[in-house]
Formats: sequence, structure tokens, C-alpha cells
Amino acid sequence: MLVANPAAHSGKAADWIRHARAVLDDVHLPHRFVATEPEEGRTIQRVRDAVDGGTRVVIYMGGDGTFAEVAKGILASKHASEVAMGMLPTGTANDQGKSFGLSAGAAAIPRNVDVIAAGETVGCDVGTLVIERGSKEIHRDLFFDSFSIGFGAASLETRNRDRERVGRIPGLGAIYRNHLVYAGAMLQRLLESYVVDIKFDLEAVIDGTVHQMPQLLDVIVKNTQIFGGEWVFDPEIESDDGLFELVPIAGRRDFGAKLVGALRSSPIGPEELARGHRLRAADRRCEVRAVGA
Repeated sequence: MLVANPAAHSGKAADWIRHARAVLDDVHLPHRFVATEPEEGRTIQRVRDAVDGGTRVVIYMGGDGTFAEVAKGILASKHASEVAMGMLPTGTANDQGKSFGLSAGAAAIPRNVDVIAAGETVGCDVGTLVIERGSKEIHRDLFFDSFSIGFGAASLETRNRDRERVGRIPGLGAIYRNHLVYAGAMLQRLLESYVVDIKFDLEAVIDGTVHQMPQLLDVIVKNTQIFGGEWVFDPEIESDDGLFELVPIAGRRDFGAKLVGALRSSPIGPEELARGHRLRAADRRCEVRAVGA
């Protein structure tokens, strides 16, 4: 089953889907197409129903959000361990696709279909994110790539808001989009940090040991290797090594250092960066608490 959003990329994705289906036919992979659903959780349910109905290979086509929806649908089924997930990354950052060594975009479809046809598989660690307010659980979700507390999460919130607003203006949405709108959101939040104290104290409980990290701008918990499309905090990390990275960002200077030093094309190597703690996902329990505004 191929899962994708025909309306993505201002409708260009519809042509990419037709191309992908033709390539799948060329390599003799019979399949059916299922469009993503706009309502939250509906795509997950459709994937779950398909797997429980007998589908054993589910291919996602799109960005990291579509990856997550398809993966959650597989894991919610009764046959998750029997299912392989195919990847045709065509999103903006494509952290997951790049982390698994795949090129992204329409031009990469034939090569990525060949990977699927060859049956090459690799595991992916999965984390559970639980958000509590006081003693009340207010959100629970799975994550496959990363999550952020602080500056990064706020930037994504701003990006989503700006993308929705710009999309209402004819023509502007086709220009101010993808990496540009994300860069604009980051700049807004960075400028805000000069006039509003957005730092927080972090308490990370790792294997019962409390680690205090005061006055942070951001903290990133990372699973697969690529972050933001072009950044690698630790080149040794693998998707199935049972490890997550905890990357604290102390302030604007530290943010700038990681922005330059962790860039894949940067001449500054990762050994010159202050690395975060590595958490063994399989047998360790980590609790992260953000304290203060």
C-alpha cells in the first residue's frame, strides 16, 4: 500500500504519486494507493485497518510527518512485527529518509523504489513522549525522529502559524514556504529571546540519577541521525542502536556553535562540539522536566 498526500507541494505531489505508482508497476510490485486524511488520527487509523486486513508492506511518500503517521498506524495494528515500511521521502527536511541513507525528492523515486523492491530493511528505535501537568497526563505520543523543549518547539509552533496565515494570501504561499518559512520562524523566536527571558531549567532523570541543567534555550532528544535536514549532532548514532541523544543548548552562543559545528558540510568536526548525554533506550528510563518560563 502506498500512502501519500496528493495535495502536498501545491498539488505537485499528485504527479509524483503517479510517477511512483508507475515505477512500482515497472518493478512488479502490485499495490493500492491510499490518500492521507486531513483529520488528525484518521491516516493512522486507515493504515492500522489496512495492516489488520492483510497488508504487509506500507510505503509512505512525503515528509517526516507522513512517516510518523504511517509508522504509528503500523504499530497500532495487531501485526506490527510482520510489516515492513517502505520510504519515498519527498518532504521539506526529510530527516528520516536522509538518516536511512535515502535521497529525497521526485528524482530519487526510482532508486528508492529499488531499495523497497530489494527488501532491504533496518530497524528504528521508537520513543514514548508523555507530557504531564502536575499529576495529570495531558498528552502521550510516539516519536521516531526527535522532539524539542524550548526554542525549537516554539519555532515549529510559529512556523505552523505563519504557514497557515501565508497560505490564505494568494501567491505568497508559493514563495514563503518550506525552509524559508521555518527560517523566518526561527529568526522571530531568536529576536524574541533578546527582549523576553525564554530560558528554563532542566532536570533529567537518567537511570535514577538526577542531572541539573540550568538556564537552557532548548533541549533536543534525537533518535535518527539527521536533524533539520542538514545537521548531525553525533555521526556515530544509528536508528536501531537503542540510544537516544539528549542535546542541551545553553544559549544563543551555544546555539550558534551547534548550528555551525553540526552542519553536515561544516569544516568544523563534531569532536569540537560539546556533546550531550547518550541515553540507552532499550533499558533506561529518562524523565525530562522543564522548570520555569
